[in-house]
Amino acid sequence: MSVHISFSKKDLIKIIEDNNLNINTKLNRHELCKILIENLDSNKLYYLLEPNTNKKITIDQKNEIILIGKKIKSYVKSGLDNSKDTYNNTDDAICDGIYIAQYGDISSVRKAINLLNQALDINIELTISEKVKNELLEKEKIKKNQTPRLQIKHGKYLVEF
Repeated sequence: MSVHISFSKKDLIKIIEDNNLNINTKLNRHELCKILIENLDSNKLYYLLEPNTNKKITIDQKNEIILIGKKIKSYVKSGLDNSKDTYNNTDDAICDGIYIAQYGDISSVRKAINLLNQALDINIELTISEKVKNELLEKEKIKKNQTPRLQIKHGKYLVEF
C-alpha cells in the first residue's frame, strides 16, 4: 500500500494541516507518504490510496488547453479576423471557448474567455474552484487597498512657468 502518485507534497501537507495531524511537514514526499500510510486507519485517510480527484488534468492536457486559450486571445486581438490561420469562423472559437471554460483555474483560460465574452458580447461561464475563487478575492482586496485615492487639498497654489 502506498499513497497514490497523483497527490503532490503540497496536497499531502494540506491534508496534514486540515486533519490536525502532528507530522513534520518539512519532510520529503516519500517520508510523508510512509507516515500517512502508518496512520491510515486511525485518521480514516483511505482516499489517499485512490487517485486525487482534485487533479483534473495532466501537464500535457494543461499545455493543450493553454495553447487553445492563446489561439482564442490571438483571434480576438486580431479583430476576429477569419482570414488568419487560427479560426475559420467565429463558431469554432466559441466551441473552443466553451471547451476550455471548464478549466477556469488556469489564468490564461480566464483571460481568453473574458476577451471572447467582451468581443462577441456573449456569456460563457467559467468553472472556477472555491480555492481559486478565494485566492482571486484576496488578491482583489489587496489591489483595492493599494490603489491610490483622489485627495483634494484646498488652498492657494502658485504655479510658475
